[in-house]
Amino acid sequence: MTTASKTTCRPGDGGDCRGQGGFTLIEMMVAMAIIATVMVALFRMQSGTINLAGADDFQTTARYLAAKALAQIELSINDPELKGEFDQAVKGYAWHCEVTDVTANFSDIMPDLADKVGTLKKIDLTITREQGDRSYHVETFRYAPAS
Repeated sequence: MTTASKTTCRPGDGGDCRGQGGFTLIEMMVAMAIIATVMVALFRMQSGTINLAGADDFQTTARYLAAKALAQIELSINDPELKGEFDQAVKGYAWHCEVTDVTANFSDIMPDLADKVGTLKKIDLTITREQGDRSYHVETFRYAPAS
C-alpha cells in the first residue's frame, strides 16, 4: 500500500505552490463589486420603505385631522376663510380652509328644497405639517340653511 504525500506550501520552503487553490485578486474584486451593488440596492429599498412608512403615517393622521377640522368648520361655515392648528397631541399640524358659495339651481334635481332658503357651500380643506412638504387636501360640499 502506497501513501500519497501531501505537500504543504509554507513561506521560505522554496516549494512550488501553484497547485494550491484560492482566489485571485480579480476574482476578489469582482466579488466585492457584486456585494457592493447588492448592498446599495438593499439600502435604497430600505430608504424607500422608510419614506413610504412616513407617508402612510402622515396620510392616516391627516385623514383623522381633516374629519376633526370639518366638524369645527361646520360650526362656522359662513366664514369665507378659516385656519388653525391642532392641539398638543398632534403638534406641528395645521389646517387652512376656504369656503365658497356654489351657485346652482337645485329645483330640478331636488324639488323638495326649492322652497327652502339656503346655500350650498364648497369647502376646500388642506392639512399640512411643519416639517416636510406633505399636504392632504379635502374638497367637500355642505348645505348651509339660511340664518
